[in-house]
Amino acid sequence: MAKTKIKHETPAEKLDHRVKVLLKEWAGLSGFYGYKSMELDEIFKLVNSEGWSTTIDKSDPSARVLEMTKEDTVRKAKFSIDDKGRALKNY
Repeated sequence: MAKTKIKHETPAEKLDHRVKVLLKEWAGLSGFYGYKSMELDEIFKLVNSEGWSTTIDKSDPSARVLEMTKEDTVRKAKFSIDDKGRALKNY
């Protein structure tokens, strides 16, 4: 049986990873291409083009709030760290 290496990440790294995954999902829904191999900064620039406006609120160190808008379309999500250190999506 193969052993996996356990990675210890900080809460901020966990939140940024969840944000990156969600932005990739939203990029696919919005008709963008080539986003699968991009890093967070590159994806953020991509989803802020073609009339889309995306904001990431990092004011709270234990939470991230995302909002993506274009005309009548609005996508919102919030991620926060629970008491066990997991990054969870709050609706």
